[in-house]
Amino acid sequence: MKIVKILLLSAALLCGSIAFAQQSWNAGFGYTTTAFRGEDCSDFLIDHHLRGFYAGISHEFYFSALAGLTFEPGLRFVYQSGRNDANAQPKYIKMHYLNMPLDVKYTFNITEGATASIFTGPEFNVGIIGNLFQDDYFYTLKGSLDTNAHRLTRVNLQWGFGAAVTIAEAVQIRVSYALGMSRLIPEQEIHSNTFSIGAGLLF
Repeated sequence: MKIVKILLLSAALLCGSIAFAQQSWNAGFGYTTTAFRGEDCSDFLIDHHLRGFYAGISHEFYFSALAGLTFEPGLRFVYQSGRNDANAQPKYIKMHYLNMPLDVKYTFNITEGATASIFTGPEFNVGIIGNLFQDDYFYTLKGSLDTNAHRLTRVNLQWGFGAAVTIAEAVQIRVSYALGMSRLIPEQEIHSNTFSIGAGLLF
C-alpha cells in the first residue's frame, strides 16, 4: 500500500502544478482482454482469458513549457467475462471494476492533420459488484474448490503503456497494454495483464 500512496500523492502534486494549463477531454470505448500469470496461476486461468469492453473518460493537461508532453488521468468502467469448458465448474468468470490510469503522454506530428502519441503510467483497478467467479468466489482450480476459494483484492495495481493516433484533432485510436504489478488474490502470486484497443472523441 505504501507504493499506492506515493503514486497517488505524486499524481495530486502533478495535477496541482498544471492546474492552469491548457486542457482537453477524451471520451472513449473499446475492446479489452485480460490474461493471468504468476507462480500460483492454474492451467485453467492461463488458458482462459477474459474478454469484454471498457467505456470512460480522460482529462488531458498540457504543459505550456514542454511542447508535446501531457499528463492524462482517466476513469473507465471495465466489464470482462469468460466461459469454462463444457460441463465444468465454474461455468462463468466475470469481472467488473473501475480502472484509473495516470498516464504521462508525449505527442508529435506524423502528417498534416494527424498526430501520434506514446504514453505510460500506473493504473489502479478498483473492484465493484460482481467482480468474482461463480457464487461470489474466484476459483484458482488448484485442488478442491472448497479450499481454494478466494475473494479478489479490492484494489490492484498495473503499469500501463501504449500508443495513440489522433485524426483532425477529434478522433483518437488507442492501443495499450497493462502489466500486473500487485496480486489479484491475497497471499497468492496471481497477476493480471490487460490488452485494450479502442476509439475516443476529443472535445
